Amino acid sequence: MAIKPTKLKLLSKLFLILFLILTTYVGNLVFFPQKLPNAEYRIIINKNENLSKLGLLLEEQKIIKSNYAFKVILKLLSKDKKVTAGMYILKHPISLWGIVQRITNGKPDQISITILDGLTFPQLKQYIDQLDNIKHLTADLSEKDIKNILKINSPNLEGAFYPDTYYIIPNQTDLEIYHQAYGTMQLKVESLFLHRNQFSNINSPYQLIILASLIQKETANNNDMYLVSTVFNNRLKVGMKLQDDPAVFYGLRDKIKITRHDFQIDTPYNTYLHTGLPPTPICIPSLNALISAANPLDKPNVFYFVAIGGGRTKFSATYAEHMGAVSKYLKNSSK
Repeated sequence: MAIKPTKLKLLSKLFLILFLILTTYVGNLVFFPQKLPNAEYRIIINKNENLSKLGLLLEEQKIIKSNYAFKVILKLLSKDKKVTAGMYILKHPISLWGIVQRITNGKPDQISITILDGLTFPQLKQYIDQLDNIKHLTADLSEKDIKNILKINSPNLEGAFYPDTYYIIPNQTDLEIYHQAYGTMQLKVESLFLHRNQFSNINSPYQLIILASLIQKETANNNDMYLVSTVFNNRLKVGMKLQDDPAVFYGLRDKIKITRHDFQIDTPYNTYLHTGLPPTPICIPSLNALISAANPLDKPNVFYFVAIGGGRTKFSATYAEHMGAVSKYLKNSSK
């Protein structure tokens, strides 16, 4: 039996109304931006993330209206396999569609950590132990434990990690960070040692790190680092004590206040009592300190230096000249 025109017209209107309702509902569900619960909201997606759990979490926190719609959209667009692990920082209202596009474009917001030169290992560990968004596997481990896990053969972890900015994904482990920074340091140092110049008097890549750490603590001036390196390399060549104050301080690091009398205390780091380099680095050296340690200048008669203020250093060839600079500096600084 044929449908009467009036009924057909009514059904058409009903279908149109249902279509408009459905379109409005889906459009609101998928394309209408949701207000964020905070000024900045972070979506953290781990490796092999369970998308159902992720969708439920976003729905519970009212970032999206429907976990089911979230999964369907990902599936329909064949993007369920393109979700990239990482952290996504949301700062403005965003729709479900926007979130799907955001987490599948392969460009998560990077988490950066910066290892600074000049830090000792305890200072570095304290920094890493306080980082957010990583898994802390070493917080309760000793330095020896970490050294053994990473299979590092040096006496301790001082100076073992290259200073740089590293980019990580959420829930990466602190051991992975240490491993990456250690590997980077080894590559840099081995290359620099291999290509050290003829005026260098270091005998191993590890000695290069030790010497660079002394240079690092002596001056922050990149140009002066080469002259400090020259002084130390010249002294190593003739068997003269390095007389490096920062190394002495490092050996006395349990003391709160250090006096000139303490320079007579015998520690392996007392470069006033022992010739040669101390047994380990005393901090993380910068790249420039490493380069200068491997490339002292052709100045075989420079054996002395003294800080004269303003980040500057006075270098001298003779002890008499050096003492004159010391006297002049002390006289000026006491005024």
